[in-house]
Amino acid sequence: MELLKDFLKYKSDSKSLKKETLDLYSGDMKDFEEFSKKDILNIEKKDVLKYIEFLKSNYQQNSILRKISTIKIFYRYLLEKRMIDENPADGITLEKAPEKELETLEIWEINNILNICKKDFKGIRDKLVIKLLVETNLSINDILKIKISDLELYSYQFIFNEDKGSKVKISEELSNESEIYVNEVREQLSSGNSNLVFYGFTRQSFRARFIALGKKCGIEREITPNMLRNTLKTMVKYNDEINEEQFLLDLKELYFKIGIGDD
Repeated sequence: MELLKDFLKYKSDSKSLKKETLDLYSGDMKDFEEFSKKDILNIEKKDVLKYIEFLKSNYQQNSILRKISTIKIFYRYLLEKRMIDENPADGITLEKAPEKELETLEIWEINNILNICKKDFKGIRDKLVIKLLVETNLSINDILKIKISDLELYSYQFIFNEDKGSKVKISEELSNESEIYVNEVREQLSSGNSNLVFYGFTRQSFRARFIALGKKCGIEREITPNMLRNTLKTMVKYNDEINEEQFLLDLKELYFKIGIGDD
């Protein structure tokens, strides 16, 4: 529908939104339009409420919250453009889904995984990616987007997160390891003129290697790379410090004091 196209173009032009977010907006509104079977400009609050009841029997709470949020945003846009007189989703509130406890790894488990990494080029790469995940709290997708030019710009002291437009300070040890990897190891694993530090390495490949490392060092439960960043995130969340930033820095220092990944 043309209104949806206009809405997505407006969001794309005025906001720094990822393509994935725009795709979700599009899918959510198409689902709603298909369910309501009404002209999108003639939707009433009762139609949204009826849709919510349908969603409750087909989707998880987080998905329902997102879909209704999309509807609210879309109709807010139409209201701003004076295409409608009121937002049919205004005043509708939903209970938030209970927050799931983050799955984490114990420090000794991370240490064992790092120590089991081979000393060949791939092992050095795996070890660096794992340390980056733990220390920066970035996702594996963010880590794989790190550019050599950004590392050099910040003298290997910061990781630049392109999606958020922010930089994350890393420890001196990790800074040194990153520089060594770029200058001495990377060219042994990938060819070409890519500016990406981990060019040719995919999220799926790392996940498979990480799970294999966990099994190799005797971790019986199922583990995922996301548990690495959750470990630090959980510690920060439950700390009693007033200065969260300082707490995070102190915690990173503690990680290396206890010998994470030492040979």
